Amino acid sequence: MYEIIKNVIESKDYELRDMLYKINKMYIESNITEEQKTELDELARINANAENSYAPFQEQIDKAFSQISELKNTIEANAVGMAALKEAVEKLGAKIETPVEEPKEEFPEYIQPTGAHDAYNTGDKITYNGKKYTCKMNNCVWNPDTYPAGWEEVVEESEVK
Repeated sequence: MYEIIKNVIESKDYELRDMLYKINKMYIESNITEEQKTELDELARINANAENSYAPFQEQIDKAFSQISELKNTIEANAVGMAALKEAVEKLGAKIETPVEEPKEEFPEYIQPTGAHDAYNTGDKITYNGKKYTCKMNNCVWNPDTYPAGWEEVVEESEVK
């Protein structure tokens, strides 16, 4: 059996993973000695043809590098295009301003949390039943009516007389 496996390895027409599996199986079945197994393992690794053993993986790597290169070229082209556009607009006497995001509502309407991932934390602000509150604890999932100790009502100066 040893000679047959060795001949196949020397032909270099095998997939490395399959060959190593067969060598291990032959060793476990006591068809080859430990020394023969070690020799065949080394020989199989040395003579392995990458096209037989790693072609699909190598193709995936090549495809990924190709896609990365295409993406890089697209990003660079867009950057050049945006710079040229900005320059052209500025030559016409206009300015390109970056849009400013609308500020978030300071006291957004209370939304019932569904768990710890969206619970309210110390300092969070809400509006609940027309009143404004600030959260006094972390991981608060209760509204001000259910757990008043978790919230502090905010009284605006105009309301104080």
